[in-house]
Amino acid sequence: MRKKKHPEHVNHERWLVSYADFITLLFAFFVVMFAVSQVDSKRVGRFTEAFSKAIGEDFFPDRGRGFLPSSDEELRKLGDQENKVPQEISELREALKTLSESQEALHGLQVIQRRNELVLRLADNIFFESGDDSLLAPAVLILHVLGPELASRNVDVRVEGHTDNRPIRTARYRSNWDLSTARATAVLAKLAAEGIEPSRLSAAGYGEFRPIAPNASEEGRKQNRRVDLVVALRVPEEAP
Repeated sequence: MRKKKHPEHVNHERWLVSYADFITLLFAFFVVMFAVSQVDSKRVGRFTEAFSKAIGEDFFPDRGRGFLPSSDEELRKLGDQENKVPQEISELREALKTLSESQEALHGLQVIQRRNELVLRLADNIFFESGDDSLLAPAVLILHVLGPELASRNVDVRVEGHTDNRPIRTARYRSNWDLSTARATAVLAKLAAEGIEPSRLSAAGYGEFRPIAPNASEEGRKQNRRVDLVVALRVPEEAP
């Protein structure tokens, strides 16, 4: 005769084990936090001083201060340091402002501050005929005036060519990328001829893909057709 199988007893209180573990961990966490808050600052100071003497380097120059800014004033100073424009760039901006006031050729020049860079912007109709990359006479004069000023500064210059979104496909240019790159290279070659070291120059063609205005109107397309000279403080090359 088979024995009657009794149903297994279901433990409905198993959650208490997990809950107890959680409370224990939470208690341990608060104990650790309390212990950390009670660190003897004098002992920490003696340790950092002995450590610095042992290695001959002061890794903790601002003893008594935390790693994070502790006041609005410190936050403001930190922000000022991050946004501080290099002196060379600031001086160049003032020099270009003076130059544009005295040189009629530069009256259409826009000087735009962008973080730690200067963007020298001129419309492409001053530089080129439509669909061409040959520099016009006004462009040659502008670069002749700008060249010596840029050459005398410790800066790098990136020439950026931009177009509107109207497609171009000719025997010479397959796309706006080709046209914008050819124009940037033409400006670069002229700047090199004006005395700027080639190692400080670079060129990029962005076609229609970095507009500064909507291409829906002729005015917007006109703004997008431009050549930008992006000037930044020169970074010393690392020795091999």
